[in-house]
Amino acid sequence: MGGNLLLRLQLLTLVVWMAIANFAQQPTSQVARSQDIDHSVEPGQDFYRFANGTWLKTAAPPAGQGSLDFRAMLNERNTQRVRDLIREAATQRSANGAIAQKVGDYYSSFMDQAGIESKGLAPLADSLSQISSIGDKSSLSAYLGTTLGGEIDGLTANSDHIFEIWINQGFDDASHNLPHIWQGGLGLPGRDDYLDASPKKSELRSQYRAHIARVLKFAGVEDAETAAAAVLSLEIGIARAFAPDSDAADTFKQNNPWKRADFDSKAPGLDWNAYFRSAGLSAQENFIVWQPSDIIGVSALVRSASVEVWKNYLRLHLFDHYATILPKEVAAEHFAFDNAVLSAGAGKSDREADAIAATNGALGQAVGQLYTQRYFSKEAKATAQAMVCDLLAAYRGRIPNVTWMSPETKQKALAKLAALQVIVGYPDEWIDYSSLEIARGDAFGNMRRAESFHHSRDLSRLRQPVNPIDWPINPQQAGAVIMFSPNAEFFTAGILQPPYFDPDGDAASNYGSAGAAMAHEISHSFDELGNIYDAQGRLGDWWTADDRAKYHAAASKLVAQFDAYCPFADLCVNGKQVLTENIADLTGLEVAHDAYILSLNNKPDTIIDSLNVEQRFFVAFAQRWRKFQSETALRHQIQTDTHSPGEFRSDTVRNVDAWYDAFKITLTDKLYLKLIDRVRIW
Repeated sequence: MGGNLLLRLQLLTLVVWMAIANFAQQPTSQVARSQDIDHSVEPGQDFYRFANGTWLKTAAPPAGQGSLDFRAMLNERNTQRVRDLIREAATQRSANGAIAQKVGDYYSSFMDQAGIESKGLAPLADSLSQISSIGDKSSLSAYLGTTLGGEIDGLTANSDHIFEIWINQGFDDASHNLPHIWQGGLGLPGRDDYLDASPKKSELRSQYRAHIARVLKFAGVEDAETAAAAVLSLEIGIARAFAPDSDAADTFKQNNPWKRADFDSKAPGLDWNAYFRSAGLSAQENFIVWQPSDIIGVSALVRSASVEVWKNYLRLHLFDHYATILPKEVAAEHFAFDNAVLSAGAGKSDREADAIAATNGALGQAVGQLYTQRYFSKEAKATAQAMVCDLLAAYRGRIPNVTWMSPETKQKALAKLAALQVIVGYPDEWIDYSSLEIARGDAFGNMRRAESFHHSRDLSRLRQPVNPIDWPINPQQAGAVIMFSPNAEFFTAGILQPPYFDPDGDAASNYGSAGAAMAHEISHSFDELGNIYDAQGRLGDWWTADDRAKYHAAASKLVAQFDAYCPFADLCVNGKQVLTENIADLTGLEVAHDAYILSLNNKPDTIIDSLNVEQRFFVAFAQRWRKFQSETALRHQIQTDTHSPGEFRSDTVRNVDAWYDAFKITLTDKLYLKLIDRVRIW
């Protein structure tokens, strides 16, 4: 169950855009990089290598990596920026209560391993005492209620609570926030790790049992090996209650409204009064249960399993939850199992990286304020917002002319577009951390208080109206989030950076690169990912059967087009596998081009480095996708990814009439498509 909470929700898609740039060699004054163009290649013969050929000849991934692209480079640069900001906050010792003080002291406390070591296991004493005092099902239920909470990036890598909570609007009610509750509580990543009888999974469970025993020894449990076997058996029972992945992928199966009384009648075993009282939800009447089988099964396990086994289970997860801020032997055991066993030895212990992640998790928007003050000005935000306005206007112009939508569906699409909130850069109102005490030298207390702060803040949203502009991602992250429910999209300051987006650079290049990416993501709110959510983010398929049939008929041409791309004699792109993202690429490109024409407002053409505005727009689009990768990496992408290789994503231009005009493409060119073969969907 590891990873960001939001990544596991069907309500949103977290995207880190995959454009390509070599920051060390590129100026920041423009985005379309003419020095990377290979003029020995004709654009109609190979547009990808025309736009990127010079760069491709010199690019090389770091040692041990099979690829080099914009995403990796941007993440590396942002990581360094955030690291520098947090280090600076730690050394400048700002006034108590200031944003920088909280950021700096959280980081410094996490880095103070000597201080952590000196305290030993004393920070866990209260929790261990509470666990030891559990004597019956009611007190067990009360303690379990204290663990209910959504995971926070950096605070813990795993969902180690039996249930998780997310506060969001209802699937059928856009006016009220509700607690969404779903399955959790496993120490291994997923259900199959417990239930798969293969030798590989059996060995994994043996290694996990040994890990459990070592952790229980830290907790002072006698006969830890026997206790570990019982805890593993309990977790296998929890895994059996988990809904299968096929159900987890079906949003309609997640929409299970339960009243408070339903927990008592449908899921006996837990003392739900004690549980919800401890969780701060005793007054809550309405819930959304994502996986009823898990709620029912875990509640039955509370009734049937030994209290002593549950207590050891709680000890295990308490230690694993706080391992990074406990003495070195605990932290080392946690890392050894997580890295050597779960991650196949992929990483090395990096205390500072963990400290940065923990600080971002606890104080994400505080770090975001430091980041945007330095790297994303109000003027940059205004420029991005102006581009969003043009993109939305372009969609308003295109939807009435979509041939596969019925008139009624077009009206629903326009209504959804009108309600869509597209937010860029950073929040207009930041999280107020003034009530969160962060003390230098108290790593454990800081994490505990941060968890309590965020949990209380989440619960407070149950008393507030639905706010579609609550940021679900930190501004310093390089990414975008689509929230289908509510109807909103977010593009961070961390992704709106040169040379991908430059507020002081060439507008044609901005629209061809960042504009096309934004329009791509917006399209998902209206395609087969987003068409089950209406304008208010409520569940309900608003396409007709005829719409769907015509949509698939139009899309079949794009499937065939990409099926024909074969970078190897024995391996071609699977057009059906990559179809959804290819449609979004095409839609994004066309809408961004419309938006750029709108932004010109009849301004005269300008030539930069021998490229006119149309050419710079399309070159920026192709440069966005450039990627150096090994044959092994490329083969793996084709076989597993829902995104096409960058070379073929850049060839999306073949379907856009304006590209032919911009580069004087003729029927003798390799990339030429007859008008009848050019795909028209949006």
